[in-house]
Amino acid sequence: MDSSVICAGIVLAGGESRRFGSPKALAEWNNKTFVEYSVESLTPHTDVILVISREELRYTLTKNSSKSIRILEDVPRYKGKGPLAGIYTGMISQKADYYLIAPCDMPLMSSSMYRKWLTAAQEGEYDCVIPVLNEKIYPLNGVYKKTCLPDITSCLQENIFKVLKLLQKKNTKYIEVEEEEEHFFKNVNTTNELIGIIEEAANESV
Repeated sequence: MDSSVICAGIVLAGGESRRFGSPKALAEWNNKTFVEYSVESLTPHTDVILVISREELRYTLTKNSSKSIRILEDVPRYKGKGPLAGIYTGMISQKADYYLIAPCDMPLMSSSMYRKWLTAAQEGEYDCVIPVLNEKIYPLNGVYKKTCLPDITSCLQENIFKVLKLLQKKNTKYIEVEEEEEHFFKNVNTTNELIGIIEEAANESV
């Protein structure tokens, strides 16, 4: 990758986690929080990482994070308006050429996926590179070019908060997830799903 290209990571950790019962960003597996797994998946390919979270989590996340990570809240105007507002907050807070986006509920996600998506974005000059698994689009994983910011801004101003609407406006490349990559996309919405991942990992190590 060209050394003059700046890449920023944005971890979306501001959801309310109603089904999980407690903040997923702070859930732990193997002595690491979910947000730490997200940060690790982005670190090899980014110059700086921003974690977008809620006010009540900011102190805990800041206390447990390294100095190279910035913890931010959504800008007041779009506070609580969902992931698109989180991406917007990250983009206006940190100048970069590419933004690598990660949710905080996929502890198995690999940095190799972000390498693949970033390469595709640069080689094809796409605005967005987004994975698709079994016909399901994963807009909160992927790479967004800085050229997305004007359309993100207009979407928010028009009260359009769905990330998929943004993707329809941009030159978006959808990349099919290969069979051997599918396990990276296991997301955790409930404590039972977390238990399932823990049990699977234990069985694989036997």
